[in-house]
Amino acid sequence: MKGSGLRKNIIRSIVIKEFRQILRDKRMRFILFGVPVVMLILFGYAVNTDVSRIRMAVADSDRSQASRMFLQRFTASGYFIYDYNLASPSEADRLLDKGMIDMYLDIPVDFSSGISSGKGTSVQIIVDGTDSMRAAVIVAYVNIISGDFSFEHLKKRISMAVLTRGTGGIVLKKPVDLRERSLFNPELKSRNFYLPAILGLLLTLITTMLTSMSVVKERESGTMDQLIVSPLRPVEFVAGKALPFAMIGFVDILVITIISIAWFSVPFNGSFILLLVASMFYVLCALSIGIYISTISSTQQQAMLSTFLFFIPAILFSGFAFPVYAMPAFFRYIALLDPLMYYIGMMRGIFLKGSGVAELWVDMAALVVMGMVLFALSIRRFSRGFE
Repeated sequence: MKGSGLRKNIIRSIVIKEFRQILRDKRMRFILFGVPVVMLILFGYAVNTDVSRIRMAVADSDRSQASRMFLQRFTASGYFIYDYNLASPSEADRLLDKGMIDMYLDIPVDFSSGISSGKGTSVQIIVDGTDSMRAAVIVAYVNIISGDFSFEHLKKRISMAVLTRGTGGIVLKKPVDLRERSLFNPELKSRNFYLPAILGLLLTLITTMLTSMSVVKERESGTMDQLIVSPLRPVEFVAGKALPFAMIGFVDILVITIISIAWFSVPFNGSFILLLVASMFYVLCALSIGIYISTISSTQQQAMLSTFLFFIPAILFSGFAFPVYAMPAFFRYIALLDPLMYYIGMMRGIFLKGSGVAELWVDMAALVVMGMVLFALSIRRFSRGFE
């Protein structure tokens, strides 16, 4: 009769054997330690949703001092690049169709006279709406610049009227004096939003895919049949197979965190110990999913495909790129079953907000429950092969 306790010597032997197989393969070493760094650099530089360098074409029919001052507001903001000076609006269609500009600004011939007379004037902008998020930010920038320009001219007109009529001084203030302040990410860099979430993506790939492929590899090589008739318990085999990838995952966490902070200047305001504890709970979930995938896959190709069939929806429902609150109610409920959603939320909270256990205990509890349930289900299904 098999004992009830885990035999640490057997687990240690499997872990050592697994590490030897992993580290002797140069390609596997690069996948485990090189690919996470490469992915982090790619995400750090390529994935950037900050709206800047807005290419602008202008048709200035007025050609007055007022129109030049208006255009100067755009170029001085640091967000707009004055690329083309057009003679007619028809030229803007070609530039927009080819993607050579992001915005077209049409200043009418009565721009200066409308401002000086107080009747007002209209300026047309045409924005490339292919990227709806970028287009909305561009329109917001234009509204701010035009609003400030209009207010400055309104103050000048009132001041001139006061001086001309000799009345008492009038102090004109904005109806609302908005003083902006952004917490946690003052510069609103998209890099600070995405890089902490990269931990979840890389941990998922390393622990889930490689664990499932490692177990399936035993089945392909024929050694699984020998293990079934051996005194080895299923939980001991699973522990020996999963622990190496869990350890490698934690090494990658250290490397990614250091590069994010030191190279990309991502703020880290929380506790590193809490980050490791939260990662431990998520690794349990990811390993359990990898073990379960190994039980439904006959080949390593099937294991890889099954991992990606899990990985892609997990990213979509995690809030990595698309906010969960914007999804329909049905999909928001599905997102509650995604461990990656809880982990990414905790990473962003620890990095940017300095969140502690008091703020993250709900997400941590959810990961603990999901990890225990997934591990129990995967071990139960895996044990059927040893019966």
